[in-house]
This record gives sequence, structure tokens and C-alpha cells, in this order.
Amino acid sequence: MKSRWKWVIYAVLGCLAQCAPVPSSEPAGCLPTDWCYVDDVAPSVRVDLKYTGNDNFVGRPIAGYTTGKRAILRRDAAEALARAAALLQPQGYGLLVWDAYRPAMAMKDFRAWSRTPDDRMKSKFYPHISKQGIYDGKYIGDTSEHSWGIAVDITLVHLKDGREVDMGGHHDLLDVSSATESPLITAEQRENRLRLRHAMQKAGFRNYSKEWWHYFLTDSAPHFTYSFPLKDDLLPCASR
Repeated sequence: MKSRWKWVIYAVLGCLAQCAPVPSSEPAGCLPTDWCYVDDVAPSVRVDLKYTGNDNFVGRPIAGYTTGKRAILRRDAAEALARAAALLQPQGYGLLVWDAYRPAMAMKDFRAWSRTPDDRMKSKFYPHISKQGIYDGKYIGDTSEHSWGIAVDITLVHLKDGREVDMGGHHDLLDVSSATESPLITAEQRENRLRLRHAMQKAGFRNYSKEWWHYFLTDSAPHFTYSFPLKDDLLPCASR
């Protein structure tokens, strides 16, 4: 009996070490070790960071997004993104990133916003739930894989003209229709969502089933939470 509980304790401690990211000890104002700009590793991937502007569920630029517009990821995630783009290219599709690394300060900004009466973006982004319902429905939490540098919000585009593919909904439509396999969309929209999922999974990502656009890297590397603001000219921390 004692031996069995010893192994249970070891398993719990192992999970805590792996599954509970801690704040990074690296200095602010530089790119963490083994991180990069997405356009340096996956130049074919287009970027339109939604939290740098007003087209998001809050309706304004989010904390940490006011000083840069280039997408940042851990290098292995950026390399996986390049693999996904290469898989889609022969089919005539490309990738458009709506969010990548997200400073932890942005998550605090979301939570602070949720406690205000501001509902001006409700009809477009969360039409059928309350602001608290966004958290209760697990569309947003107080932590995110985005802050670990391993997650992207992403969609398909047509390579020939850059138009976004019809996926049956827009970024951050916090609604049951945004589930990847929702029955509320057309067959063509479902096929498009599954095409994106197939390429991303083959490249090493996993989809969050409630949000067709959200993918995170599946790996066993340690995860650390970062909160440095986005900037377009950060140098690697190791070079400082």
C-alpha cells in the first residue's frame, strides 16, 4: 500500500512540474532563449494580430499589444507552423495568424475588462452568453498556452489572392457554433475546418475543440509563463 501511494505522489509531482508553468526568470525586453519572430522561420505565414487593434471581443488594443505587430513564438512552435504551411501549399491554401505569443498581462487585462459594464462588442463576439459566461464556458481562462509561446489562433487563406477561407465564423466568436465539429455550420465550412486541423495536427499541434482556430504545440518541453510586451525589434536575451 505504501509503495502504491509513493508512486501516486511521484506522478502528481511530475504532473505539477510539467503542467503548472511558472513565471520565466529571463529578463524583460528581449526574446527568450529559443524564441523567434514567426516571419523569420515561417515567412509564408501571414499575420494580423487582432489584439493590437479594435477588432476583438474587448473592442480596443489589449495590454502588451500596443508596441508591436510581429507574431512571436517559441522556435519549435514556429518551425511546426512552417511545416503546416508547407503541407497546405500544394492544396492552394496558406495560413493567417490572428494571435501567437500573448503576454500574461493581456490575460489580466481580459479579466479586468470582464468586471466592467462594457458590452459594446457582445453582438459580434459573444452574442449568446454573458461576460462571466466567457470564463464559465472556458473560452478564456486566467492562464493560456499563448503565454508559453506555443499556441496560435489561426485560419486558412487562399494563396492565389489572400482571401480568408469560409470557416463558418470569425476569430473569437465565443459561441457553440465555433466548436471545430459544430453541427451548426455547412458541410463546406466543416471541411475547411477539418482541412486546417489535419495540417496542424500533422505538424505537431493539437486543436482546442471549442475553438476551431486555437491550436497549441504538443510536446514535453518545460513551459514558462512570459509577460514581456510585443515589440518588433527584440534581440535574443542571450545576446545581451
